[in-house]
Amino acid sequence: MEPKTPARGRMWQYLLITAGALALCSLAVEGLYRLGLEPQNLILLYILSVHIVARFTSGYLYGVCAAVISSFVFDYLVTPPRLGFSFTTGFPVTFLFMLAVSLLACTVTTQMKRSISQQQAIRMEAEKEKVRSMLLRAISHDLRTPLSGILNIGSIIEQQADTLSSSDIRRLATDVKSNADWLIRIVENLLAVTRITDGTVKVNKTTEVAEEVMARSAAIVRKRFPACQIRVQACETPLLVPMDAILISQMLINLLENAVKNSPAGAPVQLRLWQAGIFARFEVSDRGSGIPEQILEHLFDLHKQNQERTSDSASGMGLGLSICKTIIEAHGGRITGSNKPDGGAVFNILLPLARGEDI
Repeated sequence: MEPKTPARGRMWQYLLITAGALALCSLAVEGLYRLGLEPQNLILLYILSVHIVARFTSGYLYGVCAAVISSFVFDYLVTPPRLGFSFTTGFPVTFLFMLAVSLLACTVTTQMKRSISQQQAIRMEAEKEKVRSMLLRAISHDLRTPLSGILNIGSIIEQQADTLSSSDIRRLATDVKSNADWLIRIVENLLAVTRITDGTVKVNKTTEVAEEVMARSAAIVRKRFPACQIRVQACETPLLVPMDAILISQMLINLLENAVKNSPAGAPVQLRLWQAGIFARFEVSDRGSGIPEQILEHLFDLHKQNQERTSDSASGMGLGLSICKTIIEAHGGRITGSNKPDGGAVFNILLPLARGEDI
């Protein structure tokens, strides 16, 4: 499939291809003629140039122009008298032959490009359908637990409403809120990933101060988990990063919540930010049990996670980690997960820093 360039840009690109192919061909013809190659062999070079123009341009216009120009240049350079137009009886034959070759080459090339475009469209649609199926399976799995919890709490209230104490009601209300928050996070994750994989909405990047996005994300997690300890450490110099702040915040919240849920009670979770060359580097680490070695290789692979649920699947992070990777790759960055030597998991995220033209 041809790259999506503006029409004017494509026109100049095709003109350069046509002019370049004919110019190189003419130089080759001139050199080979001086070496004594027969004129009937030299015409093959112009046929080749017409094929090249037809292959690397679109439609029939440039190929036909190349055929017409080739006929006149060949007559001028090769047909006696040299360096002059003779327009002998052979010229109309050459002209028609070159025109026929051009039309045939353009037709074959156009059909080939159309076929390739159709095949690519089919593959893209099949890939999207595969992603949608995997998302549906992951969402179905992750929704079941909080919905079951809410349903069980509703049944308890319905059957024991007259015997429940105020402390019981408060406890059940807390459980309902926790499960509802869980559902909201799953829906937010789903919206975040479909925003990117759908192909209709692009990542809207603006230059943001990375420290501010990081601080907002940590504040949201602290509000949802009042008992958690999140230690935030940033470099002294503000780091400017082109990003969709909502999506990057979503990614950091996913990782922080995962770290909080997999850490022992009272154990701190660390969120760090520093500059690593041309990248801003985020690091989220915990002091939990770490990531099982057998799933490290496909930690961010949603398809593999559907086959073998990760240790964090109870909290819906099987989907969340896949979404984190999708968000980071959409920003031109990288994300990795590993275990710390002293225990616990650590996730590292690299995002390109703003260049001069981005600011």
